Amino acid sequence: MFIQNITCEFVKNSISIDCQHPRFSWEIVAEKNNVFQKAWQMIVRNEENVIVWDSGVQETSDTTDISYQGEKLKSTSVYHYQITVWTNTGEMLQSGENYFETAFFDHSDWKAKWMEPEPLPQLPQNPLLEAKKEWQKITEAMMHGDMSAMKTEEDIWEALPMEPYDPAVQMRRVFRADKPVKRARLYVTSHGIYEVKINGKSVTDSRLNPGFTAYDRRLKYQVYNVDELVQNGENAISVTVADGWYKGKIALGHGCEYGEVPGALLQLEMIDENGKKQVICSDENWKYSFDGPVRSADLFLGETYDARRYDGEPSEIEYDDKKWLQVRTHTMENPIPEAQISPLAKVFEEVPAQSVFVTPNGETVVDFGQNLAGTIRVKIQEEIGTEVKFEHGEMLDGQGNFFYVFAGTSRAQEDIYICGEKREEIFEPHFTYHGFRYVRVTGGADWKKEDFTALAISTENEVTGNFQCSDEQINQLQSNIYWSQRSNNITIPTDCPTREKAGWTGDVVVYGATALYNQNMTAFYEDWLRSIRLDQLENGYVLGTVPQIRNYVQQGDTGSLGWGDVILTLPLQLYQLYGDKEVLQANYEAMEEWMQSMERAAHELPSEAVPYGGSQTEQNCDERSLENQRYLINTGFHFGDWIIPSVVNEEGFTDGPASAFLTMNYVGSSLLAADADMFSEISELVGNMENAEKYCAYANRVRQAFEEEYVSEDGKLGQEMQGNYILALRHHMVSPEKEPLLAERLNELVVKNGFRLDTGFMATPHILDILCQYGYADTAWKVLLQKQCPSWLYEVEQGATTVWENWDAVRPDGKLAGCSFNHYAFGCVGDFLYRKVLGIQNTGIGYDKILIAPEYDCPFKWAEGTYHSVNGNIELRWEKNKNQVKISGRIPANTSACLKLPDGTEKELGNGWFEVKAGLDSGIKE
Repeated sequence: MFIQNITCEFVKNSISIDCQHPRFSWEIVAEKNNVFQKAWQMIVRNEENVIVWDSGVQETSDTTDISYQGEKLKSTSVYHYQITVWTNTGEMLQSGENYFETAFFDHSDWKAKWMEPEPLPQLPQNPLLEAKKEWQKITEAMMHGDMSAMKTEEDIWEALPMEPYDPAVQMRRVFRADKPVKRARLYVTSHGIYEVKINGKSVTDSRLNPGFTAYDRRLKYQVYNVDELVQNGENAISVTVADGWYKGKIALGHGCEYGEVPGALLQLEMIDENGKKQVICSDENWKYSFDGPVRSADLFLGETYDARRYDGEPSEIEYDDKKWLQVRTHTMENPIPEAQISPLAKVFEEVPAQSVFVTPNGETVVDFGQNLAGTIRVKIQEEIGTEVKFEHGEMLDGQGNFFYVFAGTSRAQEDIYICGEKREEIFEPHFTYHGFRYVRVTGGADWKKEDFTALAISTENEVTGNFQCSDEQINQLQSNIYWSQRSNNITIPTDCPTREKAGWTGDVVVYGATALYNQNMTAFYEDWLRSIRLDQLENGYVLGTVPQIRNYVQQGDTGSLGWGDVILTLPLQLYQLYGDKEVLQANYEAMEEWMQSMERAAHELPSEAVPYGGSQTEQNCDERSLENQRYLINTGFHFGDWIIPSVVNEEGFTDGPASAFLTMNYVGSSLLAADADMFSEISELVGNMENAEKYCAYANRVRQAFEEEYVSEDGKLGQEMQGNYILALRHHMVSPEKEPLLAERLNELVVKNGFRLDTGFMATPHILDILCQYGYADTAWKVLLQKQCPSWLYEVEQGATTVWENWDAVRPDGKLAGCSFNHYAFGCVGDFLYRKVLGIQNTGIGYDKILIAPEYDCPFKWAEGTYHSVNGNIELRWEKNKNQVKISGRIPANTSACLKLPDGTEKELGNGWFEVKAGLDSGIKE
């Protein structure tokens, strides 16, 4: 029996804590059954071994969300702590020695200045910003002397054809460590994406730092342990900064979203054996050059590397920088950088190429067998000056040729290598990433699959779940879900790794529950929630994309139900899964502002009747109906049930905006009631009973208005879409006696549609649950196992290795849609697989109470999997054999589980190992 998985701010042995009351958690591992924590004690010591906090013996079972309550923590200091636990079985457990280090608490801790090069000559690239939000047609842009055409585009959803380029800037200096270094920490951030090296070695294996934030409001810095890199005596340090999110062509293809000049802020603190500190900063002592081998680096366009320009490693002491220029500096301004506590993005898997082949149109293409987000590593041996282009794409077209819908635009995903020597060289881009399975290679010859490796990149969130069952196609679906999740968690949660790389909030609303089964997302999501709060508009609206991208002109100053709801759904999920009440308190003000903005939106009366919407104008409704309109969503724009497969454009592909206009009144009103319910629940949890009662009553009033305006006496909706029925049932928008009528009609619609999905973002997460809940489980299983378009397994049948954005991304006739093929939103079914097929359900807080409740009538012979909760690992397997089922597994210590049997009765399991056999038509066999 022992203590494990001890974390501070959800990270093990963090060196970047910048809060005064960090939170701790731990797990108890026990071989015996029914072990519970009776009491705990934590002692924290500073570097002088002086106790700064002794919690005393706390007689509680709490192992999560334990907040530090000791002396004020000091900047850049090391603290050691130990945990003691007493159990109900009489054991006293002691953890090993753990530590955390603090970063900077005060602005004055920063001694560094911003350093940057003299800017290269260029004309304004962003017409929106430069014209002060008035459109201005710009036909030419000068970037480092190269002409660049920029097309004025009418369609806001289309990428602009545009060429770069600015080279990455290199900055370096030499310094002397006066005495042998005992501890060295590097604090660094940048305007752009940086790579720092000391004495020829990179300070980290992480990528794409400092990550994506709205740089004018929030900037994160990272902390690195560089004990092994700094040597006694002479040292050299270099930092390379590329455009990244700060200056690159993000979103709709405009550059310089947050600024025009790359720069870095860097502070190296070294402590010798006597405790004396020496500080090396970014300041006037650095030099810079634009003449390095990275000739351009853009997150969307790709990276160009000219190996002929490589003249040595600038972080080596001997490097000749005589031609380099002195940097310019300026003092730190807002925003003040904040330490990044959440995990960094890294290469989490290397995927070898499966084949290299020539397509029917004569092009050389590499197939990695898996769609992913990342870059490639390639071995090249060609003549000096040979240019090789690597274009990344997700699909082949119907003829087997390379296909990438955004080729030739500002999202081209092209990496270029120009050979510098005749020997074998290695090309591995560092300042970009792409979404791809296939790479088209132009240039070079005699390519072999052994020359290529794909480097899959994702934020290093711990994998916590796995699921398998007797159906291999469902297992492939689970794999697709997992890969889409990893591909779209790169510094922030994104929609896709190709077209936008944007933090669309609605995707997390629908997918968050699944994400939290697959990985521990706590620190990652809490970090993003901070950006959501900072980007929230003064009128209370939560934006559709966070961080805010100002050239997304379609967002304006409004918010959409189903998207802005993330400020409610995500903190509540984190609290329920991890017991983190602080996340509710930190976001409570933003939640209230969001709710008030939606109340105002509902209160506004429509100026004219909206087709299919059920809304009425003041001129054509009675007094009661007029009052009801003030509790319904029937004005403004909301995304509704985004991307319904039966709502198509002229080309026959799914039409997202049309789906929104068709459904936003019904969907928006259902979500308004759901939001009010959630906010009422959260208000009660944080102790605001006035708001709890107010919003409970408000939710019920919205339901009254919905039923009176949108629902007929025979239980039909004015607009008969699957999603409208699903959400009305999910959020109980009708009286209990009418719910069976709506459920019956929903089932009829699904059956009539051939057991195929006709749902968009908001309804898809709930369709299987709702069908099962109201007695139509057979229909639910037929929907899950459906192999015709649109369905989950249709994608598997088509060879998908990730989840598609559109159900019809590949039509049955083979035509490809102009959409993303790596979009996790419709992977939200993963939550159902864990909860209902495998049967692991959280009925307490932080899985302190667990319900094991598989749907025994599911069409699978067996299922098995694990979920590593904040209290420990839950293992489960069940298997059917004729008329009985065997259920076995392990429940973590300090929790208790209950098993639901096929006949509906429940058996208390406690915790530890269990094995139960039960009849599928009766109770326990043995």
